[in-house]
Amino acid sequence: MTLSRRTFVKVAGVSAATLAMGGLVACSGGDDKKADAPGGAPAQAGPQEEAFMSEGKGEHLVCAVTGKLIKIAPAIIAQQKGFFAEEECDVEFQTIALADAMASMSVNRLDIDLFGVVPACSYVSQGAEIYVFGGTILNGSEMLSTEAFDRELKTAEDFRGLRINCSREETGQMALKNYLQENGLVLGEDVFFEYVDNNTTAMEGLRSDQCDLFITNNAMGYSLGTDGIKVAGIVRDVTGDYPCCRQNCSAEAYTSKYLSLVDFEVAILRGYDYYLNNKDEVIQMLCDYSSQEPDYVEAAMYGTDAYRNVMNLSPDPHTKDVKQFYKALQNINEIDPDSPYDMEPYAVSGIYRKALDILLDREPDNETYRKLDAEFAANND
Repeated sequence: MTLSRRTFVKVAGVSAATLAMGGLVACSGGDDKKADAPGGAPAQAGPQEEAFMSEGKGEHLVCAVTGKLIKIAPAIIAQQKGFFAEEECDVEFQTIALADAMASMSVNRLDIDLFGVVPACSYVSQGAEIYVFGGTILNGSEMLSTEAFDRELKTAEDFRGLRINCSREETGQMALKNYLQENGLVLGEDVFFEYVDNNTTAMEGLRSDQCDLFITNNAMGYSLGTDGIKVAGIVRDVTGDYPCCRQNCSAEAYTSKYLSLVDFEVAILRGYDYYLNNKDEVIQMLCDYSSQEPDYVEAAMYGTDAYRNVMNLSPDPHTKDVKQFYKALQNINEIDPDSPYDMEPYAVSGIYRKALDILLDREPDNETYRKLDAEFAANND
């Protein structure tokens, strides 16, 4: 592995200052121009066919995961059902902390992670080359309250005067802040957000009337929704779709292992199709993987008659939403609003498109792949 001086100088500053809780990084300076695409070409929208996009097959890939989270179900299924092997994708999964994974990827010492969109945007805003090439989770945040809370949460005005607890790394709270700000509310004056360190603190805040809402991750409403606590609303229902965990890769993986990433994506898409069509088997598989109870896994991954699952596990990269979310993070000052770097060249759909085309050629009547194909143009540049 070799790094150009330009890349080394940029990522050295990025890697030095990761913040706790979600891998957000402090803003640092950079060049006074927009970042270039690989090879020094001017950054342009949409997938471009370049020489490296027909190369890099059969390369070893290292993919970071964290703990035993079941939200990466398509990858878990692909591994356990042998889809990676069948696609001749040589991938090694390693358990790595979020901040360490992004720092390693920014200096080309890790190929892929399946983590959040916020760290990827934060690193790009400081000049690092991190590519978002696929989806892991879309949406996924819910708002808890006490049973006594009786306000409908549909528009920005419905949040006026509310006190909202959230964890820093929860993507939905950032999407909501941007939506409220864009629709006329002043953060800290018209609506109040406070970060909490854990669920216990947040639940105590609800029960003691120190806050009105707690924004948390999907299925917390299922596991915490007892003793007078309910799901008061879904962030996505207010803001529209927003990206959460993504498939991210390093610049070296993108430019040197492109067709291996395509094979990786083919296996992920097959895992996603299996997830949609084999509920009972997948629930047991995820229980065995995570040691979670079947009722929780069902609620979290599929929903039940009494509980609505809000996570969308589509592998679609949703490049339009990623680019819009980058601007939202700038708008609420989560990343430098004056950064000279743009997300445009780093939210890419070409790997996913190639993988989807491979599967459509194999199984032209597969409903999952046909639906993803029909949605592709609306979601991606």
